Amino acid sequence: TAVGAGAMAWAGMQPAPPTPYNAETVGPDRRFTWTRASLDDVKAIKNSLGGTVNDVVLTVVTLALRRHLARRGEDVGELELKAFIPVSVRAEDQRGTLGNQVSGMIAALPVSCSDPARCLATISAQMREVKDSGQAVGAQALTELSGFAPPTLIQQASRLVTRQRFVNLVVTNVPGPQFPLHLDGRELTDMFPMVPLGSNLNLGIAIVSYNGTLNFGLVGDFNALHDLEELADDFLAAIHALGDVAGVVTPEPGDDSPWPGYDDEPAAEIKRRLQDADELLLTRVRSYELEHKHRRGVLNATERELAG
Repeated sequence: TAVGAGAMAWAGMQPAPPTPYNAETVGPDRRFTWTRASLDDVKAIKNSLGGTVNDVVLTVVTLALRRHLARRGEDVGELELKAFIPVSVRAEDQRGTLGNQVSGMIAALPVSCSDPARCLATISAQMREVKDSGQAVGAQALTELSGFAPPTLIQQASRLVTRQRFVNLVVTNVPGPQFPLHLDGRELTDMFPMVPLGSNLNLGIAIVSYNGTLNFGLVGDFNALHDLEELADDFLAAIHALGDVAGVVTPEPGDDSPWPGYDDEPAAEIKRRLQDADELLLTRVRSYELEHKHRRGVLNATERELAG
């Protein structure tokens, strides 16, 4: 624990680089947007290129932020962002018990890296080192020490945290249930998380997997992140870039259709696919049709054919 606390303290002592994601004061208004991806696609990328699902997700975040910053004219040539990543420190024998047991660690996001495969390899190696260092347990130990510290010291520490320069943003990835949830007979089709912004953090990224999808929730300061919608598109572009390298077919950026080429298929072909489709695909088709009114006729025709 002492080693972990030292690792966490050392990581926190390294200042984060100045970026548009940080400000002296974050305003009271927010922008929020979301996007989604296939969890199976992310797992296929992991199986092809190595690492863990979380490594792939962090690589997607890194590549998306690189695109976003470059479009804003920022120099990303040698830029390495620092992200605070909450992690669970619940032991195996504590699974199922009540209460949150969450700590965190600081990880570097190498936005200077333009090669998706190399970026993933770098992040995978770094995350192994961070976990081996005991940073997460160290952060928990430092937090628990607050119970013994004088109130004035805690107050000073709180003020320091609100003015922190140790991280550029918070990235949290939570595994959710891989089956549909229901309330009062109605299915929960999507869930999009949101992480609160700190006093000088303009951007927060939260990810949760649910029923076969990976859902990204992006929150930003209203004035600082006027292009938050474009950043959401950057996430899809990042997944597509990783998929290209891994040999995994993913939707083209800007294409949220249920499967590639969906809009070009006649109702009869859609009907054929849906006859053996699982509930997830049926939900994706219905959601897509409801969001794209010009395709409503295809859905109606398909439903009539299925009913007949």
